[in-house]
Amino acid sequence: MTVQRYQIAAIQMTSGKQPDDNLRQAGALLAEARQKGAELAVLPENFAGYGVDYRVLGERHDELVGWLCEQASSLDMAIIGGSLPALQRPDRQPVPSPLVRTCSIAVNAAGECLARYDKLHLFDADVQDAQGRYRESDFFEPGQEVVTTTLGDLQVGMAICYDLRFPALAQRLVAAGAHLLVYPSAFTAVTGAAHWQLLLRATAVQTGCYVLGANQCGQHGPRRATYGHSMLVDPWGRVVDSLSDSPGALVAELDLATMNELRQSMPVQQHQRFRIEGPYDT
Repeated sequence: MTVQRYQIAAIQMTSGKQPDDNLRQAGALLAEARQKGAELAVLPENFAGYGVDYRVLGERHDELVGWLCEQASSLDMAIIGGSLPALQRPDRQPVPSPLVRTCSIAVNAAGECLARYDKLHLFDADVQDAQGRYRESDFFEPGQEVVTTTLGDLQVGMAICYDLRFPALAQRLVAAGAHLLVYPSAFTAVTGAAHWQLLLRATAVQTGCYVLGANQCGQHGPRRATYGHSMLVDPWGRVVDSLSDSPGALVAELDLATMNELRQSMPVQQHQRFRIEGPYDT
């Protein structure tokens, strides 16, 4: 019998430059989410290290993936590790220095790695905050593939932060069968206040999917602050539940019956007249 309801969690953190401190914070919040009944928890972008030397942290990639697997197995809960730096591409070819790939890892409740998604869209923007200039392309090499994964009966479309601004990716994920789109993020305080909820709700309405945003929050240094307000949005664009701007574990219910009813009453995907083939269509 197909499971219709899932308890899913967004882990909201204030990650800094000390990976071991970040892992302790993440572990405590994952345990809190499981205590609240979560079957799947999503960590934010850069959960293990924010504003660090990503090549150095990337040398611990296998160790950090192992940590995710141990957490999932011990808690009996699927986990999506928001993003980790990787020195190798998915085909094991090295990423040319000084760059890394930034990737999200999906692990099932048995502690088995199911999928890896490498961030497609890199945040190169000027923002009216203390940081001012953001250039992810100085540190990261973009990914190439659209990725979905199956956790039980739930099809999950994987994305990271800035990907939220690109509806073509969301359309590819729902075309691949996604019920839930996840956006582990580090949205800045300025862009988050302007667009975070707007983009999450619009993505849910346009795709007929549940959308979960797991964001960083608070002050990460003298010039860098993130918005928080992690939330789950249903396919009608309603905020099921949300956090404020402090660390925490949001646990909320996803109901596939509600999703299917909304998709039947307004079958937007059946009316789609544009075909989106891939990230580099010609």
